[in-house]
Amino acid sequence: MSAAATGLGHRTSNARMLHRPAVGRPRYRLVCLHHAGGGPAAFAPWLRMLPDDVEIYALRMPGRDSRLGELQHRKPAAAVAEFLGIVGPLATDDVPVAYYGHSMGGALAYELYRALAEKGAPEPLYLAVGATAAPQRWASLPARLPEGDARQVLVDLLRAYGGTPPEVFDHPELLDVALTVLEGDFRLYDDYRPTLPPGPVGCPLVAFAGARDGMVATDDVRAWRECAAGPFAFHLLDDSHFFVESQADRILELLGDWAPMASKDTGAAPVTRTCT
Repeated sequence: MSAAATGLGHRTSNARMLHRPAVGRPRYRLVCLHHAGGGPAAFAPWLRMLPDDVEIYALRMPGRDSRLGELQHRKPAAAVAEFLGIVGPLATDDVPVAYYGHSMGGALAYELYRALAEKGAPEPLYLAVGATAAPQRWASLPARLPEGDARQVLVDLLRAYGGTPPEVFDHPELLDVALTVLEGDFRLYDDYRPTLPPGPVGCPLVAFAGARDGMVATDDVRAWRECAAGPFAFHLLDDSHFFVESQADRILELLGDWAPMASKDTGAAPVTRTCT
């Protein structure tokens, strides 16, 4: 059993990411972008479950965790520019890279993919999004940030959406931090205006939806199919919006179908899949 499988894999961290290096030369790198109001801890189960020859970068946006003293990004372009500075060098060497973004992170992962493509970076192994509406559906989505005095509404949203530890609601200081982060991320979310028509995704595109997601409609996630210029897969999971943690094993199992593209031995590509 590998160190990663036992949860003993070596981890490093700095202000901008949670990083688990590979043991030896990486077979590929997985870059993860978290949801609104969250952080890289959402991907902690992934660090334990992925094989130890996979290097993982779970990026952290400012205004939370070890970046608590930093101002949150107000514009999506600023977030993408920061991520580009981190990921750009990784995307241009000879180790393949894959991307997964959840909810707001999915939109940012897509924009990061486009920014890298414009700079001539090689196509990644895959671009995967979870609980994220396709770009062409974004204009019809309701605003996330309530008008007026939003505090109680945001508290209710934190409770309804799940994903927030129960003890946060019992400590005013922790709750204030959580609400500030969520409000800032929702402003970023509401400000996002993808360029239309959406640019085609040439690498394999994988979309995950939660069957009981009260925030993002299944059809809006399935619509990523229209963005795919290459292989596309859609997976409907029996879960709510924050399945990034609760369904980690299933997500990684399904994404593993695309990992042979990074094989050091065969270079074999996976079979093309279609939307289900």
